[in-house]
Parts: sequence; C-alpha cells; structure tokens
Amino acid sequence: YFAHALQEQIQFPVRVLDTDPVSVEECQRKGLEACCEDALKAQPKGDEAVVCFNMILHHLVGDTEEATRALQMKALTLWRDANIKIFVNEYIYESYIPSLSGRLIYEITKNKLLSTLGLAIAKFAPSMRANTFGVGVRFRSHDEWRNLFTDAGFRISGIIFGDNETISIPRRGLLIKSIRKDSFVLEPV
Repeated sequence: YFAHALQEQIQFPVRVLDTDPVSVEECQRKGLEACCEDALKAQPKGDEAVVCFNMILHHLVGDTEEATRALQMKALTLWRDANIKIFVNEYIYESYIPSLSGRLIYEITKNKLLSTLGLAIAKFAPSMRANTFGVGVRFRSHDEWRNLFTDAGFRISGIIFGDNETISIPRRGLLIKSIRKDSFVLEPV
C-alpha cells in the first residue's frame, strides 16, 4: 500500500523488495515492480534514487542486542555503500527510564518463556498482544535510532516527528512514556 501510494504521488517507478511472496504478488497485481528479497542481502541495481525502510528495521533481530544492532546496521550499509539516500519510517518508543521500554519488549518477545507468559497476559489485557512473541522485535527511542544511523555512516538530513499514539494502562507497565512513528532522511557520509 505504501509503495503504490508513493508511485501514484511521485510519478516515478517504485520497486518493492519483500520476503513475503503474498505481498510481492499483491504489489505486482497493483502494477508495481516487486520481487522476493531479503533486506540483509539486497543488491542495489544502480538505478535507485531513494531506498525506503518503512517499518522494517525493528523486525531485524538477533539473539543479542549487539547482534540485533549489527543486523539493522547491515541492512542500511548495503545502500550506504551504493551512495544512495535512505528514507526510514520507524516506531519510536520513549521510556520514563531512557531506552528501557524498547529493550524490555525485545527481551520479552525474543525469549520463549517470557513470550509464553506474554501470550497468557494478553488474554486478559488485549492491548498487550504482539505478533512477535517468540520471534523478537526491537523498537528504539528517537536517540537510539539517530545513534544507529550515525554509526552506520549516515548523516540525518531530515526528520519528521510523528504524532503520539495512545498508550493503554497495561502497556504503561513497560514504562512506555510515548509511542510514535518518526521519519528520517539519511545521506551517506
């Protein structure tokens, strides 16, 4: 949907890379160029002007925080080395204790035992449901994303701060202060 809307607005060709064959087929039905490809193994074709990571990076998770950060940086650096601008739209989880909420959610969703507990809690508190239980997800604060982008060799040339979302009382138990979606334009240094 994002790619189709983008192509309609900018009148330039859009190419979608996705690991989900159903999503690729849907894109092709909408007249978009699309292919199955892993964000960690993407091969620039040389005709790209901008690459968009729309709610993708938080799904790239490893067994540790260090491995997760390395995966997220790898996806970005594939395009940095091709000297291409990147647009990133990502969840921002701000905490009452800096950077804690995103890390808590990561630890809960990647751990099988904690995920089982999370599923049980979600039966009584539906706002705690997550389709990433047992798989992992790594949300970050605004500053954490900025640091990751800088460490990956980019300068941030534009930022749009998203609107704050409503946070349910059970989710506040994860010390979440605010949730929003921010957008960044990154340029290789």
